[in-house]
Amino acid sequence: SLWVSIVVTVACLLIAFPVANFLVNAPPRLRALVMVSILLPFWTSLLVRTSAWIVVLQREGLINDIAMALSLVSEPMELIFNRFGVYIAMVHILLPFMVLPLYSVMQGIPPSYMKAASSLGAPPLRAFRAVYLPMTLPGIGAGCLLTFILAVGYYITPALVGGAQDQMVGYFIAFFTNTRLNWGMASALSLILLSCILVLYIGLSRYVGIGRLVGLDK
Repeated sequence: SLWVSIVVTVACLLIAFPVANFLVNAPPRLRALVMVSILLPFWTSLLVRTSAWIVVLQREGLINDIAMALSLVSEPMELIFNRFGVYIAMVHILLPFMVLPLYSVMQGIPPSYMKAASSLGAPPLRAFRAVYLPMTLPGIGAGCLLTFILAVGYYITPALVGGAQDQMVGYFIAFFTNTRLNWGMASALSLILLSCILVLYIGLSRYVGIGRLVGLDK
């Protein structure tokens, strides 16, 4: 569960960072269109979104049909009921939770800072690393924390698109609660899950400064 959540969080960050930066610098109409596309998953049921990925990724699905039509593969690929399907579906569902915190922080960074760094002789990459990236750390921390918390407790998506080896701790908490009626084991798993989240929060709040984002630090 922890490994899947970390991979999903990192993948969301790598996708969301350039998307959020694009939203900040895009024209208003294009920004509104991209924002609607990002927020679209919020308007549909989690079960519907997960089922849609089953249709797309299955052996007779859209991706395999296109790959076969373009002669990219000689036989259908196994894209569903494995770890790859879990990653794809979870990244799609959780991406907005990473984009929105990053966008809110990037929107408050004055463009003049990067221009000032450039005028002082800093190359674009160094200016990004020394000026822009540190100022986005609160958004990165908040987005990673929110995405990780949601990912580590996911139950429906891994159960539908993952295999037997891809079930996460949420599945076993539900299993011991509803099937085995083993409340002690379910409580122990929940406590372990909560402890991992608390450790992550304390680490991020200390080194990233989430408090500045939520208004706790002046």
